[in-house]
Amino acid sequence: MGSKIVRTLVLLVSSIVAVSVASAGTPDPSLSTVPNVLVSPGGIVPYNVTVISTEGPVNGALVQLSFSTEAAGLVCWCNGQTQPMIEGTTDASGIATFNVSAGGCVDPALVSSPPAVEVYANGFLLAEVGVVGVDAVDGSGLLPTQGWDTGGVCTAGLSDASYHTPAISLGMYQFCTDLDSDGDCDLDDAVALTPGLKGGWLCNEAP
Repeated sequence: MGSKIVRTLVLLVSSIVAVSVASAGTPDPSLSTVPNVLVSPGGIVPYNVTVISTEGPVNGALVQLSFSTEAAGLVCWCNGQTQPMIEGTTDASGIATFNVSAGGCVDPALVSSPPAVEVYANGFLLAEVGVVGVDAVDGSGLLPTQGWDTGGVCTAGLSDASYHTPAISLGMYQFCTDLDSDGDCDLDDAVALTPGLKGGWLCNEAP
């Protein structure tokens, strides 16, 4: 009789542990942080997705950035960048870091078939977001959603500086200039933009 009780207790404890582990690995969209996908020619600027469960950060989670056909067709992909699905894995802090090598900006409100990008973690949909980047416009100042022409090169240049500067200097919200996705255009965005604009980051567009 005693051995049966012991076996029952062992099974009960094992079940509790299994449920706890499963819970710790189940991403919670309301606790996780998913900004708009930040891209840059050469993938120089990192983009982070933080995956959190009810038990805390999820380590080793597979994070997938799934670009829609429309969004993928608007972005200026650098040669060698995997797309339209880009994958990464979270660290012990629940952070998956991507270096997406591309140019362009895609506001989900301006695509004909939203969403622009779906972000998953371990198969769970965390968020539907857009795309922001240093190289937001072409040489004529046109956004991808306005029919831009990259000329085969994704590049951050004078036209991008002219596009981003008014929003930051006047404190006006502009989706493509809000690189940190915090809802405003300010000094933080300027700091993120400056290296690329000054350095003239560029890459050849994928064929």
